[in-house]
Amino acid sequence: MSLPPLHVLTIGLVIFAHLPVAQASDDGPYLSLLGGGNWVADQNLRQNSLDFVQMSYDNPLSSGYALELALGWRRPSGLRPELALSYRKNSLGRFEHRVYENGSSITGKGQEAASSLMANLWYDLPMPDALSRVKPYLGGGLGYTRLSIANLSANGVAFGATHRDDVQTWQLGAGIVVALGERWSTSLDYRDLRTRQARFGEVQGLPNGDVSTRYHARSVLLGIRYVP
Repeated sequence: MSLPPLHVLTIGLVIFAHLPVAQASDDGPYLSLLGGGNWVADQNLRQNSLDFVQMSYDNPLSSGYALELALGWRRPSGLRPELALSYRKNSLGRFEHRVYENGSSITGKGQEAASSLMANLWYDLPMPDALSRVKPYLGGGLGYTRLSIANLSANGVAFGATHRDDVQTWQLGAGIVVALGERWSTSLDYRDLRTRQARFGEVQGLPNGDVSTRYHARSVLLGIRYVP
């Protein structure tokens, strides 16, 4: 009987984690690069105190991805301050609950991108000596996101070119890091990122009034880390 690929990967990581390996000191800088899928929660557009339409996005297998570059500092205490630059992008699938069109739904087009600069603080959980090469972690961060919505259209009607705003952002995260050697590690990471209300001003093709929204994304990432 053949095992599913995910089970094989999990078993491999468990076996690999028990193998001895030389590791760098737990005090010093590191550089990491992460990439993976990005899920955006259904997102309401608000105008004149009314949620007038809900945007639904394609799943990551069709369109969504996230990238992150981070520079951090490892401490013997387990705390890791980190500065991270990330980029997320998804394609719009449908406009739902359209108040201006009697609550109807329609296929939509467009892209949403979020470029974030985050100051994070992670905590590496202590592990027994037998699993010293494995470091689960959790934490969160604060920062800013430039949220952009571009080329929105439905049924041949375009709603302007690009609308953007810079908004305060926070996130929670967790993951597991496995040492590959003295300098290199690999990781499996999760991020839950949310913004305050972004304001796009008036949008072509809609009634007068500023349009606003909030962004909420969940990302599952694979990473590689280098310790100089």
